[in-house]
Amino acid sequence: MIAAGATVGVWLAGSALGAWREERAGQVYELTPRYLGAALRAVAAALALACALAGGVFAAGSGGQRTVADSRALSSAEPGSTPGANPGGAAARASSGSGRGSSGSASDRVHAASAPLTAVGTSSGGRLLQGGLPGVPGQVRVWLPAQYAAHAAAPAGAAAAAGAGLQALVVRAPESELSEVWEGLAGAVAGGHANPFIAVAPADPCVLAGDDSALRRAVAAQFHVATRARSWAELGMDAGAACAATAELAHPDTYAGSVALGGTLPHPAAGSVPAGVRLLLAQAHRDLPAQAEANRLRAALTGAPDAGIRLSAVVRDISPDRERFRLVRMAANYLTEEFAAGAHR
Repeated sequence: MIAAGATVGVWLAGSALGAWREERAGQVYELTPRYLGAALRAVAAALALACALAGGVFAAGSGGQRTVADSRALSSAEPGSTPGANPGGAAARASSGSGRGSSGSASDRVHAASAPLTAVGTSSGGRLLQGGLPGVPGQVRVWLPAQYAAHAAAPAGAAAAAGAGLQALVVRAPESELSEVWEGLAGAVAGGHANPFIAVAPADPCVLAGDDSALRRAVAAQFHVATRARSWAELGMDAGAACAATAELAHPDTYAGSVALGGTLPHPAAGSVPAGVRLLLAQAHRDLPAQAEANRLRAALTGAPDAGIRLSAVVRDISPDRERFRLVRMAANYLTEEFAAGAHR
């Protein structure tokens, strides 16, 4: 318990520092900093560390008594009476269970490949669906934010006046990182700096990266996606970052903008980039290889007509998953700004 309290305290302290730095970084985008979250984390960290210290003092005082009791118990125990389990049986049961799980998951994947979109649960307050879409190879996940229900229930006239739905993102990220994406999108909305977005994540992050019009049409046919020009954007993370950037470089007139978070990036030929590219290239402060990639791409796009390229490497936190969460929040803030600007381009 002492170690757990100390660990939680250190984690909260790092989280508070990261939140403070992130709010300061938001001033670059003329966002009003809100330090309440950082202050609450700092207070919680102090309490956790104080509890860990008190527990350590108590444990030091009672350690001698436990040592005497343990010595008496050991002296009265029989030499051959050491209790034990049947590790062979446990291993056999675990192996058997693992085999059944592998077989079941394989059959589930085969079944899901031919299934339409169905609800599979909730994540970060939003509704999560998974299945296939017409004209789109492979599986697709769709995350509907908590605010989607209100837009879907709006009367036809009100929906048309408001642009008939929410703006949408094509999310290109490994499956293992999608939970941080949903959490980051929801957190940006809760922070008051971002719009709620419908997020569509192909199982293959780079599917249809050259032209995802089939994906966008299929999603718009089933969900309330805004009908205004440039109501879509791309968000790529790690292995999907290059594909999100490639989509923006190929069709900047289609998207409000794109964000590439870490990972390797494309190598466009000189003079091959259309006008109007909007890109945010953001990486964690510790991710030096990704920062080098971003600098190289920005240099390659120097001179591109009407291009807006932004770089950021200020995000820090205690673990890579928390850094991904903060990067996605930054991306949502940036894309909200670009959606607003894109409506007038």
